[in-house]
Amino acid sequence: MLKVHILTDDRVRKRELLAEHGLSLWIEKDDKAILFDTGQSSVFSHNAKAMGIGLEAADYIVISHGHYDHCGGLQYFPYKDKAPAIYAHPDAFLKKFASTDKDEPSMEVGIPFEISGQDWMKDRIVYTRKPLKIDEGIMVSGEIPCSSTFEEVPKDFYVEKDGRMMHDMMLDEQMLIIEDDDEIAIFLGCSHPGVINSLKYAQKLFPEKSIKLLVAGMHLENVSPIRLQMTIQHILDMNIQKVVPLHCTGFGAMCEMKRFLGDRCLILCAGDTIEF
Repeated sequence: MLKVHILTDDRVRKRELLAEHGLSLWIEKDDKAILFDTGQSSVFSHNAKAMGIGLEAADYIVISHGHYDHCGGLQYFPYKDKAPAIYAHPDAFLKKFASTDKDEPSMEVGIPFEISGQDWMKDRIVYTRKPLKIDEGIMVSGEIPCSSTFEEVPKDFYVEKDGRMMHDMMLDEQMLIIEDDDEIAIFLGCSHPGVINSLKYAQKLFPEKSIKLLVAGMHLENVSPIRLQMTIQHILDMNIQKVVPLHCTGFGAMCEMKRFLGDRCLILCAGDTIEF
């Protein structure tokens, strides 16, 4: 059994639930529960309570990457004394920036708190650079390599590392991959390394398994029409059963996906649940 509850998304359409620019998922695989990302604030916790989800039952917390809209809410996890291991790339905790009008860092977009000030968190972090099996049928990918010629890492993000400011190659972004009935489900925060790069890497890690589900922010709002078309074509070629574009995918890109994928594309938001 695989069940996915959307705790945080940029959109919401149900009473008593909240939306914000961010992503958080509550994923149930058989008897295990995973909190994947935490949005930027306590919205994920508010919505979980309204949806009847007990966050104290989390067996794992997985942070996709170190941007505020995916890990900012971590400081508001309501059961700090019961918190499970937190899986994140070490670069997720570096200072991160984005450019606005000029080709230089001008806005902080990284984790909005200091780890040193979160005593409950420090001993629970498990750093992940390489693929790591965290439980039977549950894997964190670690760094995602680039193999698609049409996907480039965004150039308007920066990271402060070893005392220098440099372009952020998004090495910290990782995906969660869950095996289910000899297939895999893939969960991505923003797909900064490219959603097709990510899917190809998942196929490399699980070469004998087809992809049953993709739930992801895909950062396609401002890409060229040709890149969007190629992304959709690759998803079609991979014969993914269900695709759920969320968060930063962009509404125009979501509409195009729906147009080409039809019933295989689910346009969902905070408060919705997917069950296999």
